[in-house]
Amino acid sequence: MAQASLSVLQEAFPSLPDDYQTKREPITLSQTQVNLGPDAPKTMNVDQKPLGWRLGTKSGKYTVQARTDWFIFSRLPPYTTWSEFASEAENVWRVFNDAYRPASVQAVSVRFINELGLSQGEIVEKYLKFYINVPEGAPQSFVNYFARIELMHSADTTVTIQSGLLPPLPDKARLLLDIEVTKTIAPKDKNELWAAINSLQEPKNQIFFSCITEEWKARLA
Repeated sequence: MAQASLSVLQEAFPSLPDDYQTKREPITLSQTQVNLGPDAPKTMNVDQKPLGWRLGTKSGKYTVQARTDWFIFSRLPPYTTWSEFASEAENVWRVFNDAYRPASVQAVSVRFINELGLSQGEIVEKYLKFYINVPEGAPQSFVNYFARIELMHSADTTVTIQSGLLPPLPDKARLLLDIEVTKTIAPKDKNELWAAINSLQEPKNQIFFSCITEEWKARLA
């Protein structure tokens, strides 16, 4: 059954626009079983389960992960508008949906990964309100940090906020702010599905501006 599903999914790729006719990388799930113990035979079984494919575009603007259990569409920098992103995502999703016809959609999410460069000596709290508060009396200089929190936005919507330091560049540190908003849904049709996706833009924006300081906002201008 899984192989049949993969076959149907694969048949959708030729119908994508020319920009998406690039080399596909398989997405697999690796499962390893190791027998341990004095009386157990020393064997190790590795099972590779194919799940779908990952591909980029000739323009370098987008990436797609098409799997039998989810669909992920990503915009790469430089970023443009939400309407352009959502329109392109819907067009690509429609190709896979028409071919694969999933039985149901259980949840949708939008995720925005923001990066800000810090000059030598600049502190995280100058730009970000969500970070680890180091207790007074402990060393205050970050070597690295990572913070994550999951919040209930509403009865059917959750928010995951992550912040931290990315691997530095030679001349600057890199600050991460990662926001994901997920909504549980059971849409009756495609209009209801995309209305749910578009509804997540406003809470994402509200959360983003709640997390950053005026100094970060000034750098957005």
